Amino acid sequence: MAPFTGALIVLLAIGLIEAAALLSGFSPSASLESALPDLPEFDGPEAGLELGPLSALLSWLSFGRVPVLILLVIFLASFALSGFAVQWLAAAAIGMPLAPLLAAVPATAGGLFSMRQLGRWLARIFPRDHSEAASQQDVVGSVATIIRGEARPGQPAEAKAQDMRGRSHYLLVEPKAADATYRAGDKVVIVSRHKNIYRAVTGLDEPQG
Repeated sequence: MAPFTGALIVLLAIGLIEAAALLSGFSPSASLESALPDLPEFDGPEAGLELGPLSALLSWLSFGRVPVLILLVIFLASFALSGFAVQWLAAAAIGMPLAPLLAAVPATAGGLFSMRQLGRWLARIFPRDHSEAASQQDVVGSVATIIRGEARPGQPAEAKAQDMRGRSHYLLVEPKAADATYRAGDKVVIVSRHKNIYRAVTGLDEPQG
Protein backbone atom coordinates (compact mmCIF):
# COMPACT_ATOMS: atom_id res chain seq x y z
CA MET A 1 0.00 0.00 0.00
CA ALA A 2 3.08 2.21 -0.17
CA PRO A 3 2.05 4.29 -3.23
CA PHE A 4 -1.34 5.08 -1.70
CA THR A 5 0.14 6.05 1.64
CA GLY A 6 2.68 8.11 -0.28
CA ALA A 7 -0.13 9.96 -2.06
CA LEU A 8 -1.64 10.91 1.30
CA ILE A 9 1.78 12.10 2.52
CA VAL A 10 2.15 14.29 -0.60
CA LEU A 11 -1.37 15.60 0.02
CA LEU A 12 -0.38 16.55 3.57
CA ALA A 13 2.84 18.15 2.28
CA ILE A 14 0.84 20.31 -0.16
CA GLY A 15 -1.30 21.52 2.72
CA LEU A 16 1.80 22.39 4.77
CA ILE A 17 3.45 24.17 1.83
CA GLU A 18 0.33 26.22 1.17
CA ALA A 19 0.12 27.11 4.85
CA ALA A 20 3.77 28.22 4.79
CA ALA A 21 3.10 30.17 1.58
CA LEU A 22 0.51 32.26 3.39
CA LEU A 23 3.26 33.45 5.71
CA SER A 24 6.07 33.85 3.17
CA GLY A 25 4.02 35.46 0.38
CA PHE A 26 5.29 32.94 -2.20
CA SER A 27 2.61 31.24 -4.30
CA PRO A 28 3.65 27.72 -5.39
CA SER A 29 0.48 27.36 -7.47
CA ALA A 30 1.70 30.20 -9.72
CA SER A 31 4.54 28.07 -11.07
CA LEU A 32 2.14 25.22 -11.85
CA GLU A 33 -0.32 27.52 -13.64
CA SER A 34 2.35 29.29 -15.72
CA ALA A 35 3.82 25.98 -16.90
CA LEU A 36 0.56 24.89 -18.54
CA PRO A 37 -0.50 25.69 -22.09
CA ASP A 38 -3.33 28.19 -22.50
CA LEU A 39 -6.43 25.98 -22.56
CA PRO A 40 -10.01 26.80 -23.56
CA GLU A 41 -12.70 26.21 -20.99
CA PHE A 42 -14.44 23.58 -23.10
CA ASP A 43 -13.21 20.45 -24.81
CA GLY A 44 -12.28 20.86 -28.46
CA PRO A 45 -15.34 19.08 -29.93
CA GLU A 46 -17.68 21.13 -27.72
CA ALA A 47 -16.17 24.45 -28.69
CA GLY A 48 -15.43 23.64 -32.32
CA LEU A 49 -11.70 23.98 -31.66
CA GLU A 50 -8.82 21.77 -32.68
CA LEU A 51 -6.41 21.10 -29.82
CA GLY A 52 -3.02 19.42 -29.82
CA PRO A 53 -2.79 16.01 -28.12
CA LEU A 54 -1.40 17.41 -24.84
CA SER A 55 -3.89 20.28 -24.69
CA ALA A 56 -6.75 17.92 -25.53
CA LEU A 57 -5.73 15.55 -22.73
CA LEU A 58 -5.35 18.36 -20.20
CA SER A 59 -8.70 19.85 -21.23
CA TRP A 60 -10.35 16.42 -20.89
CA LEU A 61 -8.96 16.18 -17.37
CA SER A 62 -10.51 19.60 -16.52
CA PHE A 63 -7.28 21.61 -16.61
CA GLY A 64 -8.14 25.22 -17.42
CA ARG A 65 -11.50 24.97 -15.66
CA VAL A 66 -10.32 25.07 -12.04
CA PRO A 67 -6.93 25.83 -10.44
CA VAL A 68 -4.26 23.18 -10.99
CA LEU A 69 -3.64 22.72 -7.28
CA ILE A 70 -7.28 21.74 -6.72
CA LEU A 71 -7.04 19.13 -9.49
CA LEU A 72 -3.82 17.75 -7.97
CA VAL A 73 -5.50 17.44 -4.59
CA ILE A 74 -8.49 15.67 -6.17
CA PHE A 75 -6.21 13.21 -7.97
CA LEU A 76 -4.05 12.39 -4.95
CA ALA A 77 -7.05 11.90 -2.66
CA SER A 78 -8.94 9.80 -5.21
CA PHE A 79 -5.83 7.76 -6.09
CA ALA A 80 -5.23 6.94 -2.43
CA LEU A 81 -8.86 6.10 -1.64
CA SER A 82 -9.24 4.01 -4.81
CA GLY A 83 -6.03 2.16 -4.03
CA PHE A 84 -7.07 1.30 -0.49
CA ALA A 85 -10.48 0.18 -1.78
CA VAL A 86 -8.88 -2.07 -4.42
CA GLN A 87 -6.59 -3.66 -1.84
CA TRP A 88 -9.47 -4.18 0.58
CA LEU A 89 -11.55 -5.87 -2.11
CA ALA A 90 -8.59 -8.02 -3.17
CA ALA A 91 -7.95 -9.11 0.41
CA ALA A 92 -11.64 -9.99 0.80
CA ALA A 93 -11.76 -11.91 -2.49
CA ILE A 94 -8.43 -13.75 -2.61
CA GLY A 95 -7.18 -13.42 0.95
CA MET A 96 -4.28 -11.07 0.19
CA PRO A 97 -3.71 -7.62 -1.29
CA LEU A 98 -2.43 -7.14 -4.82
CA ALA A 99 1.08 -6.09 -5.69
CA PRO A 100 1.27 -2.29 -5.28
CA LEU A 101 2.06 -1.64 -8.96
CA LEU A 102 -0.86 -3.81 -10.06
CA ALA A 103 -3.27 -2.11 -7.67
CA ALA A 104 -1.98 1.29 -8.83
CA VAL A 105 -3.47 0.76 -12.31
CA PRO A 106 -7.18 0.90 -11.29
CA ALA A 107 -6.30 3.48 -8.62
CA THR A 108 -4.78 5.77 -11.26
CA ALA A 109 -7.86 5.33 -13.42
CA GLY A 110 -10.03 6.26 -10.44
CA GLY A 111 -7.91 9.35 -9.75
CA LEU A 112 -8.07 10.56 -13.36
CA PHE A 113 -11.81 9.94 -13.58
CA SER A 114 -12.33 11.93 -10.38
CA MET A 115 -10.23 14.78 -11.78
CA ARG A 116 -12.44 14.96 -14.84
CA GLN A 117 -15.79 14.64 -13.11
CA LEU A 118 -15.14 16.65 -9.96
CA GLY A 119 -13.28 19.29 -11.97
CA ARG A 120 -16.35 19.82 -14.14
CA TRP A 121 -18.63 19.83 -11.12
CA LEU A 122 -16.51 22.44 -9.34
CA ALA A 123 -16.31 24.50 -12.55
CA ARG A 124 -20.10 24.82 -12.53
CA ILE A 125 -20.02 26.19 -8.99
CA PHE A 126 -17.19 28.72 -9.19
CA PRO A 127 -16.66 30.13 -12.69
CA ARG A 128 -19.57 32.53 -13.02
CA ASP A 129 -18.41 34.62 -10.08
CA HIS A 130 -14.93 33.25 -9.40
CA SER A 131 -13.65 32.30 -12.82
CA GLU A 132 -10.27 31.39 -14.23
CA ALA A 133 -11.70 30.42 -17.57
CA ALA A 134 -13.66 31.51 -20.62
CA SER A 135 -14.04 35.29 -20.49
CA GLN A 136 -10.90 36.23 -18.58
CA GLN A 137 -9.75 38.25 -21.57
CA ASP A 138 -12.52 40.67 -20.51
CA VAL A 139 -10.42 41.77 -17.52
CA VAL A 140 -7.73 43.33 -19.73
CA GLY A 141 -8.02 47.06 -19.09
CA SER A 142 -9.59 46.62 -15.66
CA VAL A 143 -8.17 47.35 -12.21
CA ALA A 144 -6.97 44.39 -10.12
CA THR A 145 -5.94 44.15 -6.49
CA ILE A 146 -3.01 41.98 -5.44
CA ILE A 147 -4.37 39.69 -2.74
CA ARG A 148 -1.53 37.26 -2.10
CA GLY A 149 2.20 37.12 -2.70
CA GLU A 150 4.67 39.57 -4.18
CA ALA A 151 4.54 40.08 -7.95
CA ARG A 152 7.79 40.54 -9.86
CA PRO A 153 8.66 39.90 -13.51
CA GLY A 154 8.70 36.12 -13.88
CA GLN A 155 7.15 35.64 -10.43
CA PRO A 156 3.38 36.29 -10.57
CA ALA A 157 1.19 36.87 -7.56
CA GLU A 158 -2.51 36.24 -7.08
CA ALA A 159 -4.88 39.13 -7.74
CA LYS A 160 -8.60 39.77 -7.94
CA ALA A 161 -10.19 41.75 -10.76
CA GLN A 162 -13.69 42.51 -11.97
CA ASP A 163 -14.61 42.47 -15.64
CA MET A 164 -17.02 44.85 -17.38
CA ARG A 165 -19.90 42.49 -16.67
CA GLY A 166 -19.30 42.72 -12.94
CA ARG A 167 -17.89 39.19 -12.56
CA SER A 168 -14.96 38.57 -10.24
CA HIS A 169 -11.83 36.79 -11.48
CA TYR A 170 -8.83 35.46 -9.59
CA LEU A 171 -5.70 35.87 -11.68
CA LEU A 172 -1.95 35.41 -11.70
CA VAL A 173 -0.43 38.86 -12.28
CA GLU A 174 3.13 40.04 -12.86
CA PRO A 175 4.49 43.55 -13.60
CA LYS A 176 5.05 44.57 -17.20
CA ALA A 177 7.92 46.85 -16.14
CA ALA A 178 11.20 45.03 -15.53
CA ASP A 179 11.96 46.85 -12.27
CA ALA A 180 8.45 46.91 -10.75
CA THR A 181 7.24 45.01 -7.69
CA TYR A 182 3.64 44.70 -6.48
CA ARG A 183 2.61 43.59 -3.00
CA ALA A 184 -0.64 42.55 -1.35
CA GLY A 185 -3.09 45.45 -1.38
CA ASP A 186 -1.56 47.19 -4.41
CA LYS A 187 -3.96 48.15 -7.19
CA VAL A 188 -2.77 47.61 -10.77
CA VAL A 189 -4.19 47.92 -14.28
CA ILE A 190 -4.24 44.75 -16.40
CA VAL A 191 -2.76 45.52 -19.82
CA SER A 192 -2.15 42.15 -21.47
CA ARG A 193 -2.39 38.39 -21.12
CA HIS A 194 0.13 35.67 -21.99
CA LYS A 195 -1.07 32.10 -21.45
CA ASN A 196 -2.37 32.05 -17.87
CA ILE A 197 -0.37 35.07 -16.73
CA TYR A 198 -1.60 38.68 -16.84
CA ARG A 199 0.74 41.67 -17.04
CA ALA A 200 -0.08 44.89 -15.26
CA VAL A 201 1.14 48.44 -14.73
CA THR A 202 0.63 51.29 -12.28
CA GLY A 203 1.33 55.00 -12.47
CA LEU A 204 4.49 54.35 -10.43
CA ASP A 205 5.89 52.23 -13.27
CA GLU A 206 6.24 55.31 -15.46
CA PRO A 207 9.73 56.86 -15.63
CA GLN A 208 10.01 59.83 -13.33
CA GLY A 209 10.89 63.05 -15.14
